[in-house]
Amino acid sequence: MVSTYLEIEDAMKGRGRRVAFTTALLVATSLVAVGCVPGGQSGSRHTLYDDLDSLARDSSAIVVGSVRDQREETSAGFSSTISTVEVTSSPANPSLGSNLESGAVPVAVGEVIQVRQDGPEPSVLHPGQEYLLYLTPSMLSGEDSTHYFITGAVAGAYVRNGDQFTRVAIDSGDQLPDTITIAGTEY
Repeated sequence: MVSTYLEIEDAMKGRGRRVAFTTALLVATSLVAVGCVPGGQSGSRHTLYDDLDSLARDSSAIVVGSVRDQREETSAGFSSTISTVEVTSSPANPSLGSNLESGAVPVAVGEVIQVRQDGPEPSVLHPGQEYLLYLTPSMLSGEDSTHYFITGAVAGAYVRNGDQFTRVAIDSGDQLPDTITIAGTEY
C-alpha cells in the first residue's frame, strides 16, 4: 500500500509540473501575441490618448503643413521614414508641452521641419498631402536632434479632408475625435 501511495504522489507531482509548464507556456505566448499587431498602424504604445488636450500635453508643437519630400534611412538595421514638412500654420493649445521638460517649442509659419517615423510600417504621411500634426522632439543626437516624431506614433496625425482634418489611423486604440476643424483659420 505504501508503494502505491508513493507512486500516486510521484504521478501527481509530475502532473503538477506539466500543468505549471503548460500554464507558463500559454502566458508567454499570450504576452508575445499582445505585442504583435498584424497589418495595422496601432502596435503597442506607452500612452493611449482620450482627448486632444492630453495629446497636446505630450506634444512640444502643433503644426499644419504639407509634406514636400520624403526619404528612407537605415541605420544598424533599423529603418526610418523622414518627411520634410513646410509649416503653414502653428495652432495654439493652452496645454501644449505641459508634460514635457522642454515645454512647448514654437515652430514658425514658413519653417521647414523633419518628421520621423521609425519602424517597418509604411509612413502615414505622403508627399503632396497637408496634415495637422502633434509633434514631440526626437531627442536624437547630431543632425537628427532637430527632427520631430508624431506624438503617440500615429495618434497625432490628421490629414486634410476639405475644411477639416481626419485621423490617419482610426485603429490606434486612442479615443480621439475622428475629425478636427481649426477655428479662426481659413484655408
